[in-house]
Amino acid sequence: MRRVRRSAGTLLLASVASCSITTESARSDAELELARNRQRWVSANIHDYEFDFRRSCYCPSDVTERVRIVVRNDVIVSVVRTRDGQPASTSVGPWPRVDELFEDVRTRLGQHAARLDVQYDPTYGYPRSIVADVILLAVDDEYSLVAENLRRLP
Repeated sequence: MRRVRRSAGTLLLASVASCSITTESARSDAELELARNRQRWVSANIHDYEFDFRRSCYCPSDVTERVRIVVRNDVIVSVVRTRDGQPASTSVGPWPRVDELFEDVRTRLGQHAARLDVQYDPTYGYPRSIVADVILLAVDDEYSLVAENLRRLP
């Protein structure tokens, strides 16, 4: 009986160790994927663009509305709500450019977020979807960011 317990304990320890190795490997892969896609974005040399953006979080509703962000020479020049074309609220802070989306991914990787799922655009490499849960059992820290319909401006 004692021998069986030791074997079960050994198996449990081995499975825990393999999870942490897998997690570190996944994190390294995510860092490489971030670097590769960031380079794709930089190589595309896009400084004038617009895209649709929405944030899902435990935030005020004016922060979670779908907006269209217009960027000229790497500076946001307008943010309007897509539902009515009116200027979006800036009460909670600035809206992101693509560079801030990359920075969000980098920050969450550095914090070892409990969950981080990122989908990158296959053409330009920018993060099209970021789903994060910073601390696994914490309340209200989960969020998602979606950037879509990015279009280069003349």
